[in-house]
Amino acid sequence: MDIILRDITIIFAVSTIILLICAKIKVPGILGYLFTGLLIGPNGLGFISNTENVSHMAEIGVILLLFTIGLEFSLQQLIALKRSALGGGMLQVFLTSIFITILCMIMGINTELSIFIGMIVAPSSTAIVLKLLMERGEVESPYGKITTSVLIFQDIAVIPMMLIARMLAPDSESAIKDIAITLGYAIIVVVLLFAAARFIVPKLLSKVTKTRSREVFLFSIILICMIVAIITNKAGLSLALGAFLAGMIVSETGYGYQALGNVVPFKDVFTGFFFISIGMMININIFLIHPALILFLAFLIIIVKALVTTMSISILGYSLETSLKTGLALAQVGEFSFILASTGMQDGVFNEFQNSLFITIAVISMVATPFMMIYSSQIVKLISKLPLPVNIIKGYFHEKKSDKKIFNDHIIIVGFGLSGRMIAKAAIQSGIDYIVIEMNPNTVHTEKQKRTPIFYGDASQEEILDHASITKARSIVISGADFHTTKNIVETARRLNPTLIIIARTRFKSYNAALKELGASEVISEEVESAVSLLAVVFKHYYIPEENITAIEAELRQEDIAAISKKHQDKKISTLGVKGLAVETITVPVGSKYSGCSLRALDARFKYNINIIAVKSGVQIKVSPGSDDKINDRDELIVTGKNSDITVFASILNEKIEPAT
Repeated sequence: MDIILRDITIIFAVSTIILLICAKIKVPGILGYLFTGLLIGPNGLGFISNTENVSHMAEIGVILLLFTIGLEFSLQQLIALKRSALGGGMLQVFLTSIFITILCMIMGINTELSIFIGMIVAPSSTAIVLKLLMERGEVESPYGKITTSVLIFQDIAVIPMMLIARMLAPDSESAIKDIAITLGYAIIVVVLLFAAARFIVPKLLSKVTKTRSREVFLFSIILICMIVAIITNKAGLSLALGAFLAGMIVSETGYGYQALGNVVPFKDVFTGFFFISIGMMININIFLIHPALILFLAFLIIIVKALVTTMSISILGYSLETSLKTGLALAQVGEFSFILASTGMQDGVFNEFQNSLFITIAVISMVATPFMMIYSSQIVKLISKLPLPVNIIKGYFHEKKSDKKIFNDHIIIVGFGLSGRMIAKAAIQSGIDYIVIEMNPNTVHTEKQKRTPIFYGDASQEEILDHASITKARSIVISGADFHTTKNIVETARRLNPTLIIIARTRFKSYNAALKELGASEVISEEVESAVSLLAVVFKHYYIPEENITAIEAELRQEDIAAISKKHQDKKISTLGVKGLAVETITVPVGSKYSGCSLRALDARFKYNINIIAVKSGVQIKVSPGSDDKINDRDELIVTGKNSDITVFASILNEKIEPAT
């Protein structure tokens, strides 16, 4: 255990420093992780010699990454992408394997090894590509969806590839029966999983969300992910593919975005371990001995994969932009290729030197990926200037636009209680788009049936606000959250959108300053608004001019009641209207005869012609106190009445308890 903790401490310490440097020089974080692994691994400074524990954590990272991608997909989306998943994926894997195999045979490599190299080069890096797509916000873009679907097909294709690799071993027997059995198990498992997605998981998560416990929800989500991943792995599928299916299952229930917000922090940490473990595999000595050969082969693989993938997607009728961006995104060698290479070593197809050479080439292709995706738009513009046929540039059919509503200049409503509903109605009448974030699953279910744009989630989480298009919104109204949650929502929303109008509702006026400091544009205090409403009703019966009441309302919204009272006393202003009605603050003295007395027993209204409109105890103010409420030492009573009556009432409160004889 001490060794594991030491290794984890080293990883966090070194990666933090390197990631800070990467952020300063604006280099993708993935490169920082890879360099961290190279630096501290057995082939670098040797701080960590046993990489087994890191590899286990890396595998968890891949599982959580695929799970989060699955959360953003639905079964309908996957079915809609069948053309790119089946057609594009199949063409990409088959053609890449064929081209690489032919190139290897031209170089004089034997047939079995050439076929094996063709297979291990075909898969792309699901972890790297999907992480970059998420960071760039391009998962929902046309090329992002196609890239994701091709990656899913590649992950599935790894299964028969591993069985074919055994057939290429020198002493292997036919594995056709094994392939058929594995595929049969896989089909059965997938069917059972989607049955569970329809009938079991929604009911389970519905009960979980009713507990309103974040911990129970998080553990339930992770449990579903792990169970599905283990089941699919037992059936011969990869753990990562099982995690993706688990994500889609949760996505179908409608709780996908809340699950995403809970899982993302864990995913980021463990995915970091994955890239660090890849960096640890790099043998710098191999590169120093054969630098020209390794760079040439890495460049060759990137070019072949980019061209083959672009051609595969273009054949399906997609535009040059979509096809080329997909090709550039999938031009690297993937993490599952390492598993295939390891299988080849065990079966005698690959030797140790060839494996080290392959890992170094693969990592170089991974390092190049962020830059190819960053500059993909510029590359597309350059290629588009070539005299290519119109059908190649525009595609053989118009790409369908997403059915997902695009929100822009809209209102985000957090909480769909009475206030939230009133804002939504006003938005509809005014022709303003809005989207609702709600934590009550029953409300979400009911409102979705009414086609209200609402989804389940905790708005204090960045992923939830991203789904509500926070960067494109004009305003956010936080109407149904406690102070702690409201504070987190304000802070996150302001960070994501510096120009956003943030309107927050809170219970007490004492919270206003803290929310304003965090970035709230306007803060509505329930106690102040209640006092203002009460004032308007009470003073109406005293025939106070409306302009006087309006002026007082403005003061109440801006200042503390005690401050207002002091200001009026300092200015010797005691009347508000034609009847000489005054508003004063009277402090109950310590030891008052009436301390602990209820307002009913005090009977100020009928005995002294005084109305007690609020009682302030410390920082708490109770507006329109009830007859059973009691007054205590040092309480401040906000009263209305004539000056003479207020003076009499104040003198009464000053009466002390007579000492016992």
